Amino acid sequence: MSAKRKLLGRLAGVGSASVAQATQSATTLIVSMLAARLLGIEALGLFSILYGAFVLAAGITTGFIGDSLMVLDRHNPSIRAGLAAWFVILSLIIGLAGFAMTWIGFKFTIGGAMLYALAAITFVGEDLVRRNHMALLGFYRIIVMDLVVMVATCGVIAAVILAGNASIESFLFAIICGQSCGMFLGWFILPISERLPVSGSIAWKPVASYGFWRAALQGLRPGFLTLTRVIVIGAVSLAAAGSLEAARIYAAPAMLLVAGTCSYLFAHMARGTQSGIADQLRSTDKAVRRLMLATAGCMAIGLLLLPWGGPIVTGMMPSALAVSGWLVYSMAVALSTPYGLLAAVRDRARGVFVVRILDCSVSLALVVGVMLISGDYRWVPWAAALGALAGGYAIRRFVVGALLNQEESALDTVEGSTELGRGTANVPNSLKEHDHS
Repeated sequence: MSAKRKLLGRLAGVGSASVAQATQSATTLIVSMLAARLLGIEALGLFSILYGAFVLAAGITTGFIGDSLMVLDRHNPSIRAGLAAWFVILSLIIGLAGFAMTWIGFKFTIGGAMLYALAAITFVGEDLVRRNHMALLGFYRIIVMDLVVMVATCGVIAAVILAGNASIESFLFAIICGQSCGMFLGWFILPISERLPVSGSIAWKPVASYGFWRAALQGLRPGFLTLTRVIVIGAVSLAAAGSLEAARIYAAPAMLLVAGTCSYLFAHMARGTQSGIADQLRSTDKAVRRLMLATAGCMAIGLLLLPWGGPIVTGMMPSALAVSGWLVYSMAVALSTPYGLLAAVRDRARGVFVVRILDCSVSLALVVGVMLISGDYRWVPWAAALGALAGGYAIRRFVVGALLNQEESALDTVEGSTELGRGTANVPNSLKEHDHS
């Protein structure tokens, strides 16, 4: 295959992955916009926390089960049984946690809390089916799934609007309907080999040993954003959180590009572990540079169109300071995430987690400091971006750097053994050992 065809293939893959990410997030955008218009700015602040908890739950299950599905041998009967068993357990935990949070924490009725719990379970279920298609690089099928979710969700909300009964509970019911439709469609369009019935012993430990750190890692950023919203609500008001959310919604296209590209990168990294870490690192560096340029372009266009696009997208005029902060945050994520993915597929998820929890702690400290010093919540995304940048540098320098040094040392050992006539020119399997540190 020529270099030109390879480049076109990669661009098509990144494009389809970005479109798939965009179609998933378009539903979130539409639902958030409708919530702001029908329920008010304070309800948008509450809705951002409730929906942020969905994203956090999906991050945990995606890391624990979805990433394990992509990296481990999902066609092994024991691994398949382990993935299914852990999904049932995590779904029950998420449902119970969602019920408790809304019933006790937000004073929902029992019926409303049950709706939220069911919405959380269907949300993570649909997300895992998407992950299965992602493992097959089936991004076009993901787009079909997401369009079905969008149509079903918006259809229910439209019926609610016509009936004149708009409420948080009606939005939760719409989410349940949309996610369920997407989940069942996605399951039926999977290849038959991916839908084989579960059989054999349950591989609890292999799935958990890889999935635990990936789940912890995947849940960090959504958890950080949810905690940030709580801080803004506690320090200022629900309206302030709603205003900050409106700015984030307007800046969302930049983050969609980053998330879609990173989804594509992770799927390819998981398939390319036979290559040396040095080769993968060079490819990752190139991807980061291109992604940074693309994100910078999104930033320039977004700020240029803000006076006209802001009211159209959010129904209000978002703060330019907050919007630019979220765009810079997207650039920081674009700089840091690919290196974390590279380390994760090389079984260094634990090391990435340690760095990420430190950078999230730094970001939270900066957020609190900004709120205390300036009292202006619009600086929050700028503070978050600084921590993400520091984390990206640390992962590239120390976690991936350690992998590179390990590979170079192994190659030197092989070359030395070959010269002495006692070795082989092949790189030893120890290069792919798991990180049990």
